[in-house]
Amino acid sequence: MGLVIGIDIGGTNFRLGCVAKDGVLSHFEKKSSASMLKEGAVEILCREIRDYMERYSLAGKVDAISVGVPSAVSKDKSFVYSTPNLKGLENVDLGHLLEKGLGIRVFVDRDVNYLLCHDIKKYNLDPEGDKTILGMYLGTGFGNAIYVNGRFHAGKNGVSGELGHVPFFHLKEICPCGNEGCAELRCSGAHLQRIRNQYYPETEIGDIFTKHGNEPAIREYVEYLAYPISTEVTILDPDYVVMGGGVMIMKDFPMENLIRQVKKRTRHPYPSENLEFIFPEHTQTSGVAGGGLAAFDAMKRQ
Repeated sequence: MGLVIGIDIGGTNFRLGCVAKDGVLSHFEKKSSASMLKEGAVEILCREIRDYMERYSLAGKVDAISVGVPSAVSKDKSFVYSTPNLKGLENVDLGHLLEKGLGIRVFVDRDVNYLLCHDIKKYNLDPEGDKTILGMYLGTGFGNAIYVNGRFHAGKNGVSGELGHVPFFHLKEICPCGNEGCAELRCSGAHLQRIRNQYYPETEIGDIFTKHGNEPAIREYVEYLAYPISTEVTILDPDYVVMGGGVMIMKDFPMENLIRQVKKRTRHPYPSENLEFIFPEHTQTSGVAGGGLAAFDAMKRQ
């Protein structure tokens, strides 16, 4: 029947659904990902997928399973490297283990690649397969996806696009990844929460930009965000920069100021003067749908 089961695993929830070749999503479900935090997570995930397929009578109808994780993933789209928020899946050959357990082809990739795949298809950003598109997704961390000429750039080891882990000069703090001075220590929802705790403890995090958007700590936060974005834009000269994630869609997020800061720090006259930004609308299903569409693309190429 030509379906892909798309799975989007986060630190709090995992979501799954059936994706058809035209992107139509059915049988969407959301569950707690607590079981992915402990030993035996792969076997638990196998069981969840089997139960899901039985509930919806999907035997013989599924061509592949596509799993998005907030992690670095090997170039062959199987092995999950560092994933601090999903300890049960860390340093695990997830793709091959799921294939062995389920007898169905499995693709594993970074969740931000699946989000950008969703956005490219939804907004028809690359009908000819010749565009360079960057995804900047600011949530708990700083997610980045790089798409060039119809494909996601993976690099030698499959781990390119870790923009949140480029170093900031003079920053000596240790990142959860183990390195010193990573951009994500300043460019993340986690750091925004630290700002709130230190400077505005009486303000709900959802109101922080509304009430304090023009104050020094928030203005500095936005300025920090501009540095990694403008660096990658200057290097890759993209056709589009997709700006999303939970922080960027918060009420009164100073997007105009961020764009101004990015353009200020990007090479002049180009690419600064004709940068084109896309501001996608995401739902709980975006990563699931994007994963399914990415799997169809991968199978078509192979």
